[in-house]
Amino acid sequence: GQLGPASLLGRHRRSRRPWQPQGAPSPAGGHAAAEYLAERLRTADVRPGGVDGGFFQDFGDGYRNVLAVLSGRDPKAKKEFVIVGAHFDHVGYGTWRNSRGPIGYVHNGADDNASGVAGLLEVIEAFDVLGIRPRRSILFAFWDAEEKGLLGSEHWLQSPTVPLERVRLVITADMIGRLRDQTLTVFGTRTGAGLRRFVSEQNRGINLRLVFPWDMKRDSDHYAFFEYRLPSLLLHTGLHDDYHRPSDDVERLNLGGMETIGRLLFRLVWAAADADALPLFREDSFQENSAWQDQVEAVPEPPPDRLGVRCKQERAPDGSVEVAEVIPGSPAEQAGLLPGDRIVRFAGRPVARYPDFRTLLVTAPSPAELVVHRPEREMPLHLRVELLGEPLRVGIVWRTDEAEPRSVILSQVVPGSPADLAGLQPRDRIYRVSGRDFQPDEFFKLVTETPSPLQLLIERDGRIRSVRVPLLPDLRRDDAL
Repeated sequence: GQLGPASLLGRHRRSRRPWQPQGAPSPAGGHAAAEYLAERLRTADVRPGGVDGGFFQDFGDGYRNVLAVLSGRDPKAKKEFVIVGAHFDHVGYGTWRNSRGPIGYVHNGADDNASGVAGLLEVIEAFDVLGIRPRRSILFAFWDAEEKGLLGSEHWLQSPTVPLERVRLVITADMIGRLRDQTLTVFGTRTGAGLRRFVSEQNRGINLRLVFPWDMKRDSDHYAFFEYRLPSLLLHTGLHDDYHRPSDDVERLNLGGMETIGRLLFRLVWAAADADALPLFREDSFQENSAWQDQVEAVPEPPPDRLGVRCKQERAPDGSVEVAEVIPGSPAEQAGLLPGDRIVRFAGRPVARYPDFRTLLVTAPSPAELVVHRPEREMPLHLRVELLGEPLRVGIVWRTDEAEPRSVILSQVVPGSPADLAGLQPRDRIYRVSGRDFQPDEFFKLVTETPSPLQLLIERDGRIRSVRVPLLPDLRRDDAL
């Protein structure tokens, strides 16, 4: 479908008027907003998803959710549902409880959350334009009374209009109108195994920078479903100075950014509704938080230099690498290497540049031979050195994570290694090796036996790309990486 800034702007300008309140949020204002949304839904290729064959689900003190269903095409799978939702209420004129001031002025809530409402309307229109239905059914939900404490979504969970046991995934759009630095936060990817990769794959070609926090907070409707143990995602562009203030108005929205996020939202909804299978809820996600994430994702100190020298990085006149310092007690000192020595060969290979030398240090077996020129000697010296540690073919250390199956996560990239030279970084996810998918326990064998160059499919910050890792001709004595 066509998700464009002009249509998104039109959605905001038309849809914000009906719920401008008289004082605090009122049933009359909320009902006017709900009627507007129902009017939009009546023109779309969806059926009512509310109570008694209508679009509404009334609850509480005059509140109402607005619900619509797009039935799936598969006779069996259409009995399952993906829910995509956005709350359409805001805080009226504001009070000291819900406004950051000044109060007494209309808080239009253009970002919070007319942006999510507009994005959801655009997704519905995109399905209309596409004309093809996914396998599963989709419940489009415009939640009321989110600002009162997630009342609309919690009421729906108490009185669902589709069978709860058939809901497979919930996607929420809340405050998606202030995209900055192309960065979108996606909460909830740890509520179902593989959701981070699922989201990243839909980001191909869109290329947003995605942030994946482990925290799940009670700050939007996604949390109600999370508490109910349903895999739940939240798209969010972050807080800002206009949050819950009268200045949160349409003129301050990033409409181009909303278009981009709208495309991602549509892809996510389509892919989830059309997937062969979706993950079950991960109970461990209840215990996971940002502190645990910081601990797990901490990058360890790099391993010590195997030789124990510091070299001048500029090239010597004869093409060698000059030693600037020898670390006391190091293998280099024990082998007799001195400052001012120029290394011309190492481990049987010529040394022409400092980066080449660093790579040889990482990959060479021990013991290794150094050929050096010393200023006061005419003939080169041949020194035998016992290197620290094991030789590494690629130069990576990785971990696995049950929330991210079919991948490994780099915890360390050894400086100077082939992986480092190829641009790999800690926290990169590797999804494929030279065209092959793998299970985590297969990765070691795969990268030790696959011929050079390795072609790695990686994900970094939600962006998937291919990285070519040329390896040195095999100097190894074992299968260390």
